[in-house]
Amino acid sequence: MARVVLDQVSKTYPASGSGNRAAPAVRGVSLDIADGELMVLVGPSGCGKSTLLRLVAGLETADAGTISIAGRVVNDLPPKDRDLAMVFQNYALYPHLTVFENLAFGLKLRKVPHAEIITRVHSAADQLGLADVLHRLPKALSGGQRQRVAVGRALVRQPKVFLFDEPLSNLDAQLRTATRAEISRLHTRLASTMIYVTHDQVEAMTLGDRICVMKAGVIQQVAAPLDLYNSPANLFVAGFIGSPPMNFIPGKIENTSAGPVFVATHSDPASVISQSPPRTPASINSSIRLPLSTERFSSSHFQSFSLPRQVILGVRPENLHAPATVTPNAAATITAKIELIEPMGAETIVHVRVGNRPLIARVPPAERFELNQEIVLRPNLALSHLFDPETGHALG
Repeated sequence: MARVVLDQVSKTYPASGSGNRAAPAVRGVSLDIADGELMVLVGPSGCGKSTLLRLVAGLETADAGTISIAGRVVNDLPPKDRDLAMVFQNYALYPHLTVFENLAFGLKLRKVPHAEIITRVHSAADQLGLADVLHRLPKALSGGQRQRVAVGRALVRQPKVFLFDEPLSNLDAQLRTATRAEISRLHTRLASTMIYVTHDQVEAMTLGDRICVMKAGVIQQVAAPLDLYNSPANLFVAGFIGSPPMNFIPGKIENTSAGPVFVATHSDPASVISQSPPRTPASINSSIRLPLSTERFSSSHFQSFSLPRQVILGVRPENLHAPATVTPNAAATITAKIELIEPMGAETIVHVRVGNRPLIARVPPAERFELNQEIVLRPNLALSHLFDPETGHALG
């Protein structure tokens, strides 16, 4: 077990051809991973999460900054001397060796005594449910079993830090869920330091003690899963964490005698964030005017800036309610037209449009809707968020 500290770490890859610019993969990353913590690095493809893991492993060399493991700077140490074990997306098992031999291979190279090899291999096999298949070749194993062998090969090493680089990507949904649970239980038993890379936010939310969200080589936010979900630092984190993603409604806050009111603009939220042209408005009334909840946004909340103020209102799908008793034009409601219904069993995902704005609501399965039906949604403003449309940062 060991604490891992990255201090202002950067990595830029050389240009791939003439006329191409060098590509910065990691830019000034500072991250403190506690002893025994399971830290998840998450973000879209190309955000730098795998590069950061390879820098810790010593498979890449940092251009700047320091990497420390257990209080020792390891920038100049080769991978074999960093006392790490890495599990890749590809199982990389030796096809001609049995499960036992695959698990023992690394220990034999390190000249570990034979009796200790047997003890470590059987201990890892018991923990991972592989005791009955130690005699089999990899071709006789399921995908989940092969991935467990790959994890076991790291486990027998008894390293200071475990590194996982998208280890479940090749598994089907059911196996991914089962193996994810096994990794979580393994971390609980070992209390070991683990760094886990994934692009799947469900894996991140269910596995991590803390989650590090990355974009374009820069850390956007580091927090516990629920803190990340409930208090996103910016538009990117708010939109990336959560499935379906958070709804974004551009508009402005106006001051009225009754208090601050959010008034939506006529621009498409996608055009506000990505600068793409707005879509043609639909015939349904597209006005959205919402008195902001004093529970969430008191008058003092807005004292740091003058009103009116351009903002983006963020509401998660589960906080867009469709109560049957609410009438159109009631206070703090949105009238919308249904475009798509996705029954999920335990819940129903309803895609609606308000003028040119697409919104998503997550509703109980007992509620029944039809395509093109007009419904009235009541956003839970006490659980909504405000963002600066220029910087993307959360306000308050």
